Amino acid sequence: MFLATALLLVGLADASGDSQDDASKKELKAMAGTWRPVSAENNGFKVLEADLKDTRRAIDADGNWTMRRGDETVVEWKAKSLDPTRTPKTIDIEVAGGEYKGVVYLGIYELDGDTLRICFAMPDRPVRPTEFSAGEGSVRALSEFKREKK
Repeated sequence: MFLATALLLVGLADASGDSQDDASKKELKAMAGTWRPVSAENNGFKVLEADLKDTRRAIDADGNWTMRRGDETVVEWKAKSLDPTRTPKTIDIEVAGGEYKGVVYLGIYELDGDTLRICFAMPDRPVRPTEFSAGEGSVRALSEFKREKK
């Protein structure tokens, strides 16, 4: 009886994991595109609109993110995990290259059509945010993006 119950629980866990994996793949596909930042705040410092205007973030369906400023690639990330079944939705991204390669950012996100909001904890205080805020002393970054139309 114990073995049958254990096998049933393992089967349920696997099915739940598959469901979350399917939801993550679907969400990454929905995120795919080029995004223009419309606002950003880092630890209470609001980034000027003029500093955002030439910046774009490209996201592909495999979870690869590239941030460009003009023609220059500023940083590349890889989504390590994404869970659209949680509230708020969670995302962890890892820097893919350069001097910060391997650094992981814990975050939350909200995808609403052509609007994407992301709030990340800074790596020196790796505590996942529970709300979309990045005020002074929060050690978080909050950005809002609009999808660019083709």
